[in-house]
Amino acid sequence: MPKIQITSKGIRAALKKYTPYHSLVEYIWNGFDAQASVIKIDYIANELGNIDSISISDNGYGIPHGKLQDKFEPLFESKKALENKLKKNLSAIHGKNGIGRLTFFTFARNASWKTIYKENEINLTYEIYANAENINLYTGVNATPHQTTEQTGTTVTFTGIHGLTSPQLEEKFQEYILKEFAWFLALNRNRHFEIIINGIPIDFKNIIADSEHIELIHPETKTAFFLYYVRWDQRLNNEPSRYYYINSEHQERWKEPTAIKNKGEQFYHSLFIESAYFNSFGFQSSETPTQEALIVGTRSDAQFKFLRKKLANILRIKRRPFLKGFAEQLLLEYQQKNILPTDSKANLRELIKILYEMQPRIFTSLNSEQKKMLVGLLGIVLESGATDKIPEFIATVIELTVDEQKELSQMLLPN
Repeated sequence: MPKIQITSKGIRAALKKYTPYHSLVEYIWNGFDAQASVIKIDYIANELGNIDSISISDNGYGIPHGKLQDKFEPLFESKKALENKLKKNLSAIHGKNGIGRLTFFTFARNASWKTIYKENEINLTYEIYANAENINLYTGVNATPHQTTEQTGTTVTFTGIHGLTSPQLEEKFQEYILKEFAWFLALNRNRHFEIIINGIPIDFKNIIADSEHIELIHPETKTAFFLYYVRWDQRLNNEPSRYYYINSEHQERWKEPTAIKNKGEQFYHSLFIESAYFNSFGFQSSETPTQEALIVGTRSDAQFKFLRKKLANILRIKRRPFLKGFAEQLLLEYQQKNILPTDSKANLRELIKILYEMQPRIFTSLNSEQKKMLVGLLGIVLESGATDKIPEFIATVIELTVDEQKELSQMLLPN
């Protein structure tokens, strides 16, 4: 029986932070890592609500027998090395190097896999088994795969369940899955990705607070970008707010943090941007002339600069309602630090508040002396009566909407 190159005690110690829910989602990620589009979670409960078994099935490419040891034997030298590798996996591809397949000990005594893979145009199947008492041991390497007419994919079945009940899987676990996979299901919504629990599909829209479809056209090149903006009603598990760039075949090409840094205002969002423009785009600098020849678009293109400016402006506008409370806090802070005189007029306070809501970086990027200078200049402008210049000045910093221009102009009207 092959042995994973770390002790059972070492594996448990390195994975001690895993909860049963966290462990279960690792097996779902294993399926998506294997290019599955549908994950099915089925469990059998008795009359008391206790779980007899849980199975997780996917329609991915399976575990080729020749690569079994690579999948189940992470060759870590120490607990620290395993923990570092785990962090890397959670920020990139989940379930690599067997880590996700070792976590079942948090909720079950036994795990068995039936996997089907394609080799030389023939579908082959075999089984793997592991138990929690000797988690660094597993079977399957000496198995002889045999031909099958079944489709490729893997089903892992857990027995000897502990720490989980039927009510938990019906309520709290489904909520946990949504917080883990909502962004991923939204990203792959046009590829018909699904997670199904006991026959009922999980709907990522259940935790959407706001959404909008937007089309952007670059004026000069007529390049089209199709945006799907989503604001989540709660923080997602391990996925911060990001831009997702998607090609014309609905496949993700790249993702990166959005222009908004969430500083406690609970503006949890995702922006999915689809365009044929990303079919051949150099998100990273090319390392060879050959790579450069294959790249059509780069970050220095007018189209991409246009897109990023529009994305930032869309998020700025969407974020404004979340900044109202922070604007009040800013005024209080400015008074406490003598940046804003206590006898300042109401129109100056209102102007600072509106400008902060429109673009907080105007204020947060300044040191104390610069803040005093900005507040002083705004006060002078208001006193001079040249308030019509303020919207024009602000427009050089951020792209104001028509409504925002009207709002500023109305606020700046003489009393």
